[in-house]
Amino acid sequence: MKDNAVMNTRRTFLRSVATGCVGTVVLSTTAQAEKPEEKQGPSGPATSQFGLDSGFADPAPWLDDDVSVRTVTEPTRDAVEAAISGSGARVVVFETSGTIDLNGSPLKIQADNCWVAGQTAPSPGITFVDGRLQISGDNCIIQHVRSRIGSGSDNTIQGKDSVNTAFATQNNVIDHVTAAWGTDECMSVGYRTSDTTFTNNLIYEGLYSPHGNRSEHHYGTLVGDDADDVTLAGNVWAKIQRRTPRLKDGTRSAVVNNLAYFFDGGSNMDGDTRASFVGNAYLGQIDTSDRVFEGGNAYFEDNTVAEPALDPGTPKYDGNNELDSRPVWPDGLDAMPSDDVEAHNLANAGARPADRTAHDERIVEEIRNRAGTDELDSPYDYWVADEDDAGGFPSLPENTHSLNVPNSDLREWLEDWATAVEDPNASPP
Repeated sequence: MKDNAVMNTRRTFLRSVATGCVGTVVLSTTAQAEKPEEKQGPSGPATSQFGLDSGFADPAPWLDDDVSVRTVTEPTRDAVEAAISGSGARVVVFETSGTIDLNGSPLKIQADNCWVAGQTAPSPGITFVDGRLQISGDNCIIQHVRSRIGSGSDNTIQGKDSVNTAFATQNNVIDHVTAAWGTDECMSVGYRTSDTTFTNNLIYEGLYSPHGNRSEHHYGTLVGDDADDVTLAGNVWAKIQRRTPRLKDGTRSAVVNNLAYFFDGGSNMDGDTRASFVGNAYLGQIDTSDRVFEGGNAYFEDNTVAEPALDPGTPKYDGNNELDSRPVWPDGLDAMPSDDVEAHNLANAGARPADRTAHDERIVEEIRNRAGTDELDSPYDYWVADEDDAGGFPSLPENTHSLNVPNSDLREWLEDWATAVEDPNASPP
């Protein structure tokens, strides 16, 4: 691996050039092309109500200091690993699109102060496959990428989330990310973490039989023991069995304006949790004998539990200690009415909402059209057993472009690139 360093007045710009490593991605022969849909105006707001600063995390407080901007020029694990590694604050940008094969092992952002800006990639963006994408450092941000871990070859399921934050990390943000085909959860918050924000993510199709043995672990989101000041806002969970989310012992969470579709068990909490559930929309619960909210100590306000399956007379709550006021709430966070959540979240959640790939577009349209309605009595006909059940890992075209990274106002430049892939009427900076 070779890095060409060019010094600038305030920042160092590093271009990651992969030499002497495999330049093509090896995929299953059953892999299907995943091409972007044509941009269309979404049936909802052009950009999300929830920004990087909507939760408890302070997004990239280091960005105004000296940082390196590291450019990924080919869609390989080696190129990305070189960009995220090393000491010092860094922003990772992409001059290539494509599928990045992680070859069965996790890709970890281990050093602190890293921003992975998938919005800078040319259409159709970046998708990681066959490995977990994990934040293992502090003060990090991941935006506008997709991760599909899949079954793997080791016959294990535990800990195999598509995206998560690691044990005891703090002040991290995951925003506008697609997390699918996990065998444990699809996207989760690590144990004993603090100040974690998950916003505008599209979380779907946990695999119920990744190794042909019906492991029944196709879950959405786990918030690990003693995770403090967690914000889950504007996310979508779809076609998963449970954990929308699950809040474990000692957690403190604000769960705001999320959408869940075609699920079974709903949101369950351990006994000593404290949470605020405000303005969430739960559609298409399968087993109406289960409650949408179970256990824990929580404040509930304006949570919609609706069609197509749930009997309106079925209680939402079971075993909850309902609190009179919000025990956990980020400063300045405003919740929208739950009736507005579906349109808003389907327009804005996931990687590159204005430049969706086929699977993300498929999920959004399935929810809009209530595609699972006919499968309520046989949910396994609609849930996904393994990645081959969904057509195999996608193969994205490797398009390229050149980035002109500014010498100042880097945060604004990154925000402009984010807007360009979130708003169909916006143009790249």
